[in-house]
Amino acid sequence: MRISIIVVNYNGKELLAKYLPSLLAAANKSKYQCSVGVIDNLSTDGSVDFIRNNFLSVEVFLSQKNEVICSYNAVLERISSDIVIMLNNDIEVKDDFVDYLVEHFNKQDVFFVAPRILNFDNSYNGGKSYLKFSLGLLKCIVDEKNSLNPGYTDCIGTGAFRRSTFVELGGFDRLYLPGIWEEVDLCYRGLLSGKRGVYEPRSIIWHQDSITFNKMYGRKKKAVLAHRNMFLFIWKNIFDFKLILQHILFLPFRLIYSLITGKNELFIGFMQALAYLPVLTKERASGRENLKLRRLRDRDIIK
Repeated sequence: MRISIIVVNYNGKELLAKYLPSLLAAANKSKYQCSVGVIDNLSTDGSVDFIRNNFLSVEVFLSQKNEVICSYNAVLERISSDIVIMLNNDIEVKDDFVDYLVEHFNKQDVFFVAPRILNFDNSYNGGKSYLKFSLGLLKCIVDEKNSLNPGYTDCIGTGAFRRSTFVELGGFDRLYLPGIWEEVDLCYRGLLSGKRGVYEPRSIIWHQDSITFNKMYGRKKKAVLAHRNMFLFIWKNIFDFKLILQHILFLPFRLIYSLITGKNELFIGFMQALAYLPVLTKERASGRENLKLRRLRDRDIIK
């Protein structure tokens, strides 16, 4: 089985210098044929030259334009690896993390496997999660209570994916650019098709938590973007009548509450999402035609 660890990078030369050595150590320790690569999204800080001069075994993939993690789409179509472990450039890994993830892919219905993600103070960051509909809105809940227990997970942003299934599903949807919720969308489409997501707590990584993204957008704009893309996800993917009805009934109250409390990121995100309705109308029409291909219903996945 061939494994690729691939990092997406934009102006992260200092992060690559800090964290690439741990990825190479893990690749060398794995019992599988495991390589390390970096997708560079048009960096201007010398990242590409730095990698080529200091990490000769690391393959560099040059993006034609910066599509953030959607840049994985073109790369995964080109390579021939069986499993791809997708990581940000601000991640350090335990040297045995690869094989714990890969062993689950012996079962053909497994699409993705999540490691246990820790902050650098060893507090829990994520990996095991579930989708929950609450008062008309959808949330991806980090299940810290069961973080030491292996089992299933509904979505991951960082971890291992079966490359063939990723390509069959069309990869990450550019609808969500510049990012947030596209990984949930991908995993959700996989689950609907009957594939599974697995959580493996023995596989451990440490994440410095969205350094590049926070630097580019700031916390308020990031929150607006997250809300916008949550609406896009619901309007694109959810066909269950009861969930749609709950969304419609509670949404006015959620928007009004957002305004009167001064926490208007939800309202702004909603207004921005409305601009995508023409695109979403076509997406839903296509999705409705494909309902019969779904192996699971929305309520089989969403709590």
